[in-house]
Amino acid sequence: MVFNFTSLGTPTCNRLGTFYVKAVIITASFLFLTFVLLPSDTKSQLSSSLSAGSSSQQLDSSASTAEEIPNIVHFVYILKDSATEFNFGFSHFLSVFSARYFLHPDKIILHTNCLPDSLPVLAAKNGTSGKWNNLLFNLSDINLQINPVKVPLAASNGIMIQNMEHKSDFVRVAQVYEQGGIYIDFDVHVLRDLAPLRRAGFKAVGGRQVGGQINSGTFMAVPKSKAMAIWKMKMGQLYTGGWTTHSNEVITAVGERLVGEAGEMLIMEREAFAPGSWNGADTDSLFQVHKNTNNSGINVTDVFANKRRLPDFKEGLADRWNYPERFESWETDWSKTYLLHAFTPDRWSHKVPGFDHITPRYILERKSNFARAVYPVVKIMYEKGWIKEDDLDSYDGK
Repeated sequence: MVFNFTSLGTPTCNRLGTFYVKAVIITASFLFLTFVLLPSDTKSQLSSSLSAGSSSQQLDSSASTAEEIPNIVHFVYILKDSATEFNFGFSHFLSVFSARYFLHPDKIILHTNCLPDSLPVLAAKNGTSGKWNNLLFNLSDINLQINPVKVPLAASNGIMIQNMEHKSDFVRVAQVYEQGGIYIDFDVHVLRDLAPLRRAGFKAVGGRQVGGQINSGTFMAVPKSKAMAIWKMKMGQLYTGGWTTHSNEVITAVGERLVGEAGEMLIMEREAFAPGSWNGADTDSLFQVHKNTNNSGINVTDVFANKRRLPDFKEGLADRWNYPERFESWETDWSKTYLLHAFTPDRWSHKVPGFDHITPRYILERKSNFARAVYPVVKIMYEKGWIKEDDLDSYDGK
């Protein structure tokens, strides 16, 4: 069984008669997904796309023979045009450095629609577009590699792709399919090493979000995995312009089916990759500023004025049972979370009590669940001298 791809999301068909029986089996499998696993609007489109000619496309179960998922981290950022500058703020820098610090990747790749010597990249490197852009593109500790990509203008079904987020969806799946590795959204923060999952023997790993779907903001796979191959093809055929029709809905249906094939897909519980959500109660729980009642906060002004070392706040395995008084009543235990997909309330114009922006001060004061989750990474930034007193309230670096 082989999928042959000539362009993003567009397969070429192998119509050799000797594979007809296998083609029927695949068709039946997808029809099962149509009526059991997908929402009703996606079901009808999936059924139509299969009957329109995909029945002869085949998957080679031996196409991917990699024993572990490559330690390559992928980010995607699509610019509207060549005159647009990168708009990375402190939170973006925090996301990328968390990947470098915890994952120790062989490469961190930024897939974007501009060349390494283009004006947007040069503006980021020379600091004219802000400090966090400057650090992100220049620091040897990050070693960001820029990969120019061609952004699809239309899906394989002919529907134009309007949203930048949707264009990013197509690019991320295509790149992980080709190279393998870990895809991370810029609002995802790494809390611990993913090596145990990369080496667990699965060819693809995803995690559930609120509502049960597999979240498309972070996933990992070996090159040419079956999960990425099917997703890459079907997202172009099923694209409607709906927010998740081509992304979460497709990989959920395909991923759940592939769990039944040994080693093809591992689906993590919601707490592992996306413990929160975009709902007001969840964003409040994550970002709300609280009062510290047990001296577990930090006087940031004093730290910078006297050049003090920042405390570690390391937590022992049994500390929450043996010393409950050390922990705030509002505090979340992040022990079961690998990746924190921190859905921010900005897009939905929801006001979180006490919260405006993710800044160095906001993290170092440790007055929210998000701050306590990512504090170890910001502590390293401070120790490396990347955060100055003038940067404490800077979220955009300008």
